[in-house]
Amino acid sequence: MRLVFFLAISLLFVNSFFAQIVDDFSDGDFTNNPTWSGDISNFIINSSSELQLDAPSITDTSYLSLETGIIDFNSPISWQFYIKLGFSPSNNNTVRYYLTSDNTNLKGYLNGYYIRIGENGSTDKLKLYRQDGTSTTLLATGLNGAYGLSPEVTVKVNRDIAGNWEILSDSTGGTNFTYEGGATDLTHTFSTFSGVWCKYTTSNSDAFIFDNISITGNIIVDNDAPAVENAFVSGSNLIEIHYTEPVTNTAIDITNYSMNFGNGNPLMISSTALGYELMFNNIFNASDTLELTISGIEDLSGNTLNTTKYIIVPDTASQGDLLINELLFDPFTGGSDYVEIYNNSNSSIDIYNYFIADYDDGIDNYKEIPFHYVLNPGELVLLTEDSSETIMQYPTNDASKFLQIDLPSFPNDSATVYLLDPDSNVIDKFSYDEDMHFGLISNTEGVSLEKINPSYSSLDAQNWHSASESDGWGTPGETNSQYFSGTNTQEYLSVLSPVFSPDNNGYQDVAVFSYHLDGAGMVGNAVIYDKKGRVIKKILSNELLSIEGTLIWDGTMDNGEKARVGIYLIYFETFTLSGEVHSEKKTITLVTQF
Repeated sequence: MRLVFFLAISLLFVNSFFAQIVDDFSDGDFTNNPTWSGDISNFIINSSSELQLDAPSITDTSYLSLETGIIDFNSPISWQFYIKLGFSPSNNNTVRYYLTSDNTNLKGYLNGYYIRIGENGSTDKLKLYRQDGTSTTLLATGLNGAYGLSPEVTVKVNRDIAGNWEILSDSTGGTNFTYEGGATDLTHTFSTFSGVWCKYTTSNSDAFIFDNISITGNIIVDNDAPAVENAFVSGSNLIEIHYTEPVTNTAIDITNYSMNFGNGNPLMISSTALGYELMFNNIFNASDTLELTISGIEDLSGNTLNTTKYIIVPDTASQGDLLINELLFDPFTGGSDYVEIYNNSNSSIDIYNYFIADYDDGIDNYKEIPFHYVLNPGELVLLTEDSSETIMQYPTNDASKFLQIDLPSFPNDSATVYLLDPDSNVIDKFSYDEDMHFGLISNTEGVSLEKINPSYSSLDAQNWHSASESDGWGTPGETNSQYFSGTNTQEYLSVLSPVFSPDNNGYQDVAVFSYHLDGAGMVGNAVIYDKKGRVIKKILSNELLSIEGTLIWDGTMDNGEKARVGIYLIYFETFTLSGEVHSEKKTITLVTQF
């Protein structure tokens, strides 16, 4: 008897139903109801109504896979199958039954689980494996070593919603099951295929038999069309597309894609590890916006995607186009360092294959950014080793801008962080020191350093400040808590924040001044005085200045204590080596927020 998708119980108000797939091959056919696919010319239904390998007499691997629908891993699942081998299995003559797979090609890159029989020696046992791409991990080994000599066995595997796997068997081929072993694993929770896989030498190319295959559990009803998860320029005339779920061969039909700028349909489409790469006729120009029309892309449930994606062709970055904008180098316990990058240019830039490095006695400890991520002008991206922990520890965040990558280990006291392009050219660097933190913070663990203005130089220590306490001591992926949008004027000295409250709450925490000089080569001094004319803080002391820049006072005195509420004066003086002197005074008011 054959029973396919027998609906035993409908589950109301949930997007799944109880189903059973059974194939005993009694109709003499495995290409319809249900449909097996793969190396179909290498299998037959024998005279006993069993599925049998019948491949050419060569050393090879053959498989058949069965589309199951999307298995609901939030419900119990059971698999049962019969295997008979007409030889003593070994590493070169072995069989797998794939319980789950996210790929119809069981010889290719897939994620799933399988039962294996076959190893060298005469005491072969049932083994449960997990497959991750092309690598495999042994999860459980059965107790019974009775499968080394022409085994005939019925295997039953149960999985509960907690990811507990249980292996049962009857070594006579019946259904009197005994416990073999088990494991707990929740790594893969998406599957649409099951199937058989045979590895054999010349003499055993017709000695694998299968029968009474059944899968019982909930199947998820998929009514949602696939979507484009990512689409980016991967070469001078190449676009790579990743979909949110497995799709059919409609994804490699060139007539389902069309692009502007005279490209039309792609010349060819090839599969990649994560998606599909489209090759077009024309070379793309930097900063162009490509309009890619996608139509007729079907998922495994027949839902169809029709959409248009707009893809900006990225430009290459020059020094200063991408700037370090926030750095956490002494994380909370259990947390990880992070680096935030800001696009300071007018072009879109893909940071794929860029590097983050740190400096000891030279630039070392390179860590590559292995993902395509296009930063548009004015956008941020947050690089962290643990996105989940960073999200939990910093409430002011934008997780959509997070990339989880390996980072160098940043010392807690001082170092230099480098951003390098794929050719190892320095795009930006930031030399940090723990003493750059706000002087009144007693414990700087978990406190990030933020730029006050993201467009200003990362080398300007005056442009960095501790993140505010009210924003959780860090703003990963978000506008900095200490952000100040003031711009330099043409005045010799301007006060951009005449009233400030240095309580580190993220609102007017620092006094900001800008200056503009008549020429280069001028040396400057900047001193804060109280109303009695006493020196409170020396901001600059005989420092060579740029033509224009910004000065910051964080409200602390030279002794490290917080200045009192009141009116203060900044005295700014510049001079040349020839003796030309220019000076100006401005007042600011320090207040306390209640």
